[in-house]
Amino acid sequence: MKHYDELEWLFYKERVVSEEKYNEMENHLYECDECMNIFLSLINNEEINSAEEIIPENFTDSVMNNIKSFKNKPIAKVGKSSMIFKDIFGYYVAVATVAIILTWGGFFSSLVDTLPKAAKLAINEKAMSTPNIIFNMSEKIVNRTSNFINNFQNFNLKEVRK
Repeated sequence: MKHYDELEWLFYKERVVSEEKYNEMENHLYECDECMNIFLSLINNEEINSAEEIIPENFTDSVMNNIKSFKNKPIAKVGKSSMIFKDIFGYYVAVATVAIILTWGGFFSSLVDTLPKAAKLAINEKAMSTPNIIFNMSEKIVNRTSNFINNFQNFNLKEVRK
């Protein structure tokens, strides 16, 4: 958001900017508190007093009387139960329509055939991708034991030769 400086707000206050720029700055005042504070700081007591002279003393009273003279129109109440029924019925009709269309298109029959195949593939892929932990551990034990025995035999042979 582009902020305006004090000089630009002074030009705005004196109305020496173009109409387009004036409208843009006015809209910016509605959105930006920082610029609003800068603009309000430019208003001095003389301008406030001159504004008080322009506004009549009974302005507030006349506005309040005009507000009181407006008659409120009662809002027609619509029965909630009938609206709820209509909404729920609409949802059921939509779901039934979609189900009929999918049935005619063969979606459900292909789904019944596809799901078992997909499940079987997922199980096979999972079994192939996960290593057998027990087999790996037993294989490591066998390898270490055979290495130990070989090292022990080699050590005994070296002692016998000495």
